[in-house]
Amino acid sequence: MTLRMQLVLTITALFLVLFAGVAVISVNNTRHYLDEQLASLAQDTATSLGLSLSPHMKKNDLPMMRSMVSAIFDRGYYREIDMISIHNEPMIRMKNPVKVHGVPSWFVDLVPLETPEGEALVMSGWRQAATIHVWSHPGYAYQQLWKTSVDEFRLFLLLASVTLLAGFIALHFILRSLRKVEEQADAISSREYLVQEKLPWTKDLRRVVEVMNRMSVKVGEMFREQESLTEMLRAETLKDAVTGIGNRRFFDARMDHLAASSEEFYRGALFLISLGGFARFNEERGFAAGDELLAEFAKGLGAIAELFPGSVHARFSGANFVLLVPGMEPQGSGEAAGRISGLIESSFSGFEAEEYGHVGISFFEKGMTSGELLAEADLALRAAQGEGKAGWRRFEGRLERMEEVQGALYWKNLLKSVLESGDILLHFQPVVSCVGNRILHHEVLVRIARGEEIVNAGLFLPMAGKMGVSVRLDRLVVEKTMACLEKYGNSRFAINLSIASVLDRDFCDWLFARLQGLGGKAARLRFELDEHDIVRHLEEVEAFVLGMKKTGCGFGADHCGRGFASFGYLASLKPDYLNIDGSYVRKLDTERNSRFLVQAMTRIAHEVDVEVYAESVETESEREMLSGLYVNGCKGYLIGRPSAEILE
Repeated sequence: MTLRMQLVLTITALFLVLFAGVAVISVNNTRHYLDEQLASLAQDTATSLGLSLSPHMKKNDLPMMRSMVSAIFDRGYYREIDMISIHNEPMIRMKNPVKVHGVPSWFVDLVPLETPEGEALVMSGWRQAATIHVWSHPGYAYQQLWKTSVDEFRLFLLLASVTLLAGFIALHFILRSLRKVEEQADAISSREYLVQEKLPWTKDLRRVVEVMNRMSVKVGEMFREQESLTEMLRAETLKDAVTGIGNRRFFDARMDHLAASSEEFYRGALFLISLGGFARFNEERGFAAGDELLAEFAKGLGAIAELFPGSVHARFSGANFVLLVPGMEPQGSGEAAGRISGLIESSFSGFEAEEYGHVGISFFEKGMTSGELLAEADLALRAAQGEGKAGWRRFEGRLERMEEVQGALYWKNLLKSVLESGDILLHFQPVVSCVGNRILHHEVLVRIARGEEIVNAGLFLPMAGKMGVSVRLDRLVVEKTMACLEKYGNSRFAINLSIASVLDRDFCDWLFARLQGLGGKAARLRFELDEHDIVRHLEEVEAFVLGMKKTGCGFGADHCGRGFASFGYLASLKPDYLNIDGSYVRKLDTERNSRFLVQAMTRIAHEVDVEVYAESVETESEREMLSGLYVNGCKGYLIGRPSAEILE
């Protein structure tokens, strides 16, 4: 029950008690007054009759006396008039039964009126001849008393209604500050720190609001400090101080994770970049100019990386940089290498040297290690360094076979055929709670058949993005997953969408309509977006999530922590959960920095009521460590491999 309702009920109860007290006093006073009036009327009438009847008593004119008594009695104000002789013999008796018109019987029983007797002597000359007894009729008194009580009750209702209405309005304004305090407390739990600018005039409420304002400010500062500390430590651990991009540790963690994850990285290209002219530039121009050149080159490399979704770039060491592009085929690497070579030459603009820099390219295939990929890129780089001031070379060892197997035209034709026929396969990987092994949902993974081979998404999704068919593919995956809602009646599913689908108005309208048509079943679906895409398109994603949640679906942020995005989006977007990127999870039991960063991300997420799931859990020790860091759920080959069927 709200405080306002409690106050209203209390005031109403006090009014009722007050009215009851006033009503009792008023009715009793009126009853006593009417009792006195009835007694006075009876006595006055008895005295008057005694005097009027005495002359006729002397003549013993009983008919006249009866006529005189009857004339008075017929007026209706008397219950009974008796005339009794001196010898105690009744001479005249007139009686009117007590009937009270227009007054409820319960009121008559509740408020009894006395009808006192009036008595007088009837004389015959100087001798006492009889006595006259008069009792007033209470009917008129009851009517008067009832009318007075009803009028008082109506007046009370009117005054009470006006007072309660005025009180309710006053309470609305007085307690408005408390509602603001409630909003403040609720906002703090969502990492929003509201401050009431307008203070209430009530002293007690003013103190409460002032305290809440101070607490909101302090808690906001504390949370921001914690978030800043987490981001600062993450930057110190994984970001290069000069260029602002990832460092060697950042790249190694990402590369090791991707090399072991065929779902994300089935094929790809690694560009190893060496700015050979940097040493001389540094000697002639100074360290400050050298740092500026590195920072500008890193900025340009980042712009090139933006052209290839999912790519990773970092400063590898000294004047060496790396760019990893998932899904890139040998045929497409030349254009990217040309862009990088152009960036190298423009970075040394106005400076003459024997060489500026070179690029070595190697290509990843399933089963390779990150060390093997780097070694092949280094061999290609050595070959490129013999070709002028700037140039690039590809590692030739496996190049011919790769070009035969995965030509761009081949993949375009295959994807076109799959989309037209709708012939995709869904596999499901469970996500379970870290404690209790309860299944939270199944992540939906898309596959296509190539002959007898089942091809992972990591091989064809990059090509789908280049062809501009990601939206069509997402729609097909959603349709097939919705069909699984009937087949697996107790399971929940998480579908990873591309940012192209979220930005496509027609897709969003179609998806919302389909979800509305599912009714309550929509609550068994969750949709995920990559954190990098969320931060880049936060406004559009917020609109998408708002529309989606109206249908009852859940939402998750995927691959969290992969880049250096601020966690501020959690407060505004409020996802149901986030997936910590697998690069933080691998070797979690041996990497102290990774444990600290996972713990910090988990704490920040829990402060806004967002659950945290971990990707790529491969060992029991990693799972135990995640449970100790209060991570809610996990997935990986330790938990369960992707499967075409779900065992409910």
